[in-house]
Amino acid sequence: MGIFGRRKAAKQAAIELFRARRHYLRDDVTAFGEQLSELHVDTLTTPLDGDTQDVYRHALESYERAKAALRAAEDADGLGLVVTALVEGRYQAACVLATSVGGPMPQRLPECFFNPQHGPSSITVRWTPPGGTEREVAVCASDANRLARGEDPAVRMVRVGDRWVPFFGGHRSSYFPVLVDPDAINNGAGHARGQAMRCGWMPTGGEGAGLGGNTAGFGGGG
Repeated sequence: MGIFGRRKAAKQAAIELFRARRHYLRDDVTAFGEQLSELHVDTLTTPLDGDTQDVYRHALESYERAKAALRAAEDADGLGLVVTALVEGRYQAACVLATSVGGPMPQRLPECFFNPQHGPSSITVRWTPPGGTEREVAVCASDANRLARGEDPAVRMVRVGDRWVPFFGGHRSSYFPVLVDPDAINNGAGHARGQAMRCGWMPTGGEGAGLGGNTAGFGGGG
């Protein structure tokens, strides 16, 4: 293949990568909207104080920003804006859920390693993937409980080529990263480190470890 052929192939691969990321982010936006609808039902039966109402409003605004950014996205930077809005919104929703039941405000931790739709993680655990080596990952309360019971976590699967793989394993193919562009999220307040840890670009360390972390979570995979 000549230089022009390689350029054409690279351009086509970039287009397919963008479409794949946009597809999965569209699923994320839809799921977050459904989670907010469920949260709305909960808030109808539990009066919220002024501060919590403000946070709830910010979560709704983050959802609207995510939808608008997704519609406008034409490149990786545009998709990065969707990711940032979703991360902010999920954390805000987790805060509403926690405080509405009298719990403390959750820590600002990376999103669940197994599925970002689960929202912020609440604990760092040691986990060994099938055929892999043990590592520390930040997970939501529901997945932490599954692992403690000896069950499999609720891992999000994505399609790469003709295979379905765990979304956090997408970097083993040309689709890395399926959902997040590392350059696009560098401007997300406090988000780049969390995404980098979740995707394996840097170790999670011990932040958030211990069962004393927030267990409210948001979504949590059911």
